[in-house]
This record gives sequence, C-alpha cells and structure tokens, in this order.
Amino acid sequence: MTSSLGAESDPYLKPHEWLVTVSYRSLHSFRDFQGSKELPVPSPPELYANTHVKTFDLGVTYAMTRRLSLTLDLPIQYGSRETYIEHDGISRHTMYADGVGDVRLMGSFWLLDSEKHRNENVSLGLGLKIPTGNSRATDYSYQATGRILRPVDPAIQLGDGGWGILLASQAFKKVAKNTFVYFQGIYLVNPREMNGTESPFGNNPAITGGDIGYIIDSVPDQYLGRIGLTHTIWPAKKLSVSLGARIDGVPSHDLIGGSDGYRLPGYSIAIEPGFSWSRGKNFLALTVPVAVKRHASKSVADVRTNSPFAGIATLADLMVTVSYSRRF
Repeated sequence: MTSSLGAESDPYLKPHEWLVTVSYRSLHSFRDFQGSKELPVPSPPELYANTHVKTFDLGVTYAMTRRLSLTLDLPIQYGSRETYIEHDGISRHTMYADGVGDVRLMGSFWLLDSEKHRNENVSLGLGLKIPTGNSRATDYSYQATGRILRPVDPAIQLGDGGWGILLASQAFKKVAKNTFVYFQGIYLVNPREMNGTESPFGNNPAITGGDIGYIIDSVPDQYLGRIGLTHTIWPAKKLSVSLGARIDGVPSHDLIGGSDGYRLPGYSIAIEPGFSWSRGKNFLALTVPVAVKRHASKSVADVRTNSPFAGIATLADLMVTVSYSRRF
C-alpha cells in the first residue's frame, strides 16, 4: 500500500475488506550493455535485439484481519522480440508469445499494531510463485534451411518453468506534513536450475559451443527494490506525487540450487517519478522509472567459456506502469 500513502487517508485494509487492482506495464529494450559500458548503436547482427513486453496484472487482496492479508496476482503478457541471431543471422525477423504468466500468491503481515501506528509501519511477506505460465512457448524461426518452430527467448517467455519462493517487505513513515518515506523489497527465490527449454539458439553449435549454459534456459532468481518520498500536493483532492529510486535485477548466482543454464544477469537502477489520485474507494497511480545506470553481468557459462560476448545484455531505458485499484 505504500504507493498510495500520499493520497489515502488510511493505508490499511479493514478486516474482510477486498482490494482489486488492475495494472498495465510496458517496457521496450534495445540498448546493449557489456558490464556498465553501453555498446554502440545500431547493434551488429550478432547482438541486435529489439524487445517489447506488455503485461496486464489482475491482483486480488483479501484482508483476513487489519494486519494480515492474502494477495493473488495473475499476469497476462504479450511479448515480441526482433533479432538476427535467433534466425539465420542474416535476416531480421520477429518472434511473439502471449498468454497467462506465472501466478503469485502472497501473505503479508504488518508488524506494528495498525490501530496505533497510522503513520508508520513495516510489513513482511511470504509467498509462492506457481509455474502456470508456459515456459516453452514457440514461434517461427527463419533458418537457412527454412521456417521452423523454435522456443522464443526467455525475455518473452510467459513463465520460467519453476516453483518459486517470494520474500517481500515494505515500510512507510511520515516524515513531514503530507509527506511519507516508503520502502519496498521483493526477492524471488527459484530453486530449480534449468527448465528443459532449449534456448532460442540452442540448436546452433557455432553459437553455443556445446556448452549447456547456452543450450538450456535457466530458472533465475529475481529482485526488486524501491525507496523514496511521496507528498500530497492537493490534500482536498487527494492528489499526490512521488519520487524515488528503484533497482531491478537478475543475479548471476541463485540463493538456492544451481545457477547454470542460459540467463542474462544484470541490473538496472532508475529514478522513479510517480503520480497518484484517490476518490472514495478508488485509487489511480502512474509510475515511470527511468534508468540512470545499467549493468550486464557475466553468467556462469560466460565465466566458464570466457566468451567474447560474455556479460552482454539488452536493457530497457524506462518502464511505464499504470494501475487502478478499488476497495470492496
């Protein structure tokens, strides 16, 4: 609930109250990075990747008590990816994937008594990521021998093929009149090492060198961190603005289990401006994190093979998220 602090008179759900949220998220990535160095644009055919991912999320939260709540989140995703390397290396083509993603179920608990701490609190969350999304989505790849069905890149796969453990925390504190500081952190633990899906170029020994780390897709951990300030600029209309910092990333090594398989680890640090408005039981929010630092890390396979393409990833400039929530 931290994103609504500036606009909501009460950040807590009442016992047996429902919160339904519909959100839309869009990102576009086309810039290549090796480590923290941005590579020249336009990219050469062996690196070029133009990726669009659009996601609709339906989230339903039920407050069992004023401090304990359960949230079910269902994503629906559409992705497209234009490359040379996933085809014949000469011609540029686009592959697509769309459908339901991995469902997430999360339980959250406020540590402080919400009746006594309306202006500050900390919550901890524990959840499960269920592999409902297709991790083996395919589309046509245009090879030198003709058009064949091949797995799409993990960037647009609908799921990662593994059960996951979600660890989450959020906190807020009033620091001035109509001003709150907020924090949010989420870490997805994926114990499964590889999901059995061949990488989009896993059938090309000239690219993979026969190394399993480039042939089969990984099931990597993921993380998100946000911190910032939200301030109500028009209290009568419950209109607020926010400004914060955000980090999104995929580590090279997982907390639990092996870390082999095809993954593109790295992270993006962004400045995240936002806007929110509420009226009665309705709440609307917009955030646009803009990347200020991007870093592509080396995978386990990169280190093992010392590939000239080690530590190269395509990372987005910004992401747009719009959400609408209503209490029932």
